[in-house]
Amino acid sequence: MSPELRKLVERHLSADLKFYVDKLNLKFDWSESCIEGHDTKFLQSTVENFSGIAVFDENDSLVGEGWMKFVHEGGFFLVYWDYITTWSKEQKLSEKGRQGIPDHIWELIPEDIKPNYEAERNRFYRSNLW
Repeated sequence: MSPELRKLVERHLSADLKFYVDKLNLKFDWSESCIEGHDTKFLQSTVENFSGIAVFDENDSLVGEGWMKFVHEGGFFLVYWDYITTWSKEQKLSEKGRQGIPDHIWELIPEDIKPNYEAERNRFYRSNLW
């Protein structure tokens, strides 16, 4: 992943993280991340789904950790947290343990692209049954 694409990915993940916890001045740590399959080319670089992404605040306290996925069709590209656990001073705040595209991300996807991601969307709702 090129530096330009990583910056965009981190911007998207930061925006999505605000849905789960409100923190500023985030720092990403990719050192423990692992490629989880599904890849695409965007901005003349390759991006893949990753697990093990950690996010820290300005005090180097863990804010969140999880997996990222993306939606990419033509010129539309959007990255979101597939699984995310949020933290505050070593206390777990929340955990998105359901796989799939959540409502707040689904609303951002153009209507003409949504049919291509119905299966991924439906995983979110099937996992809500547990």
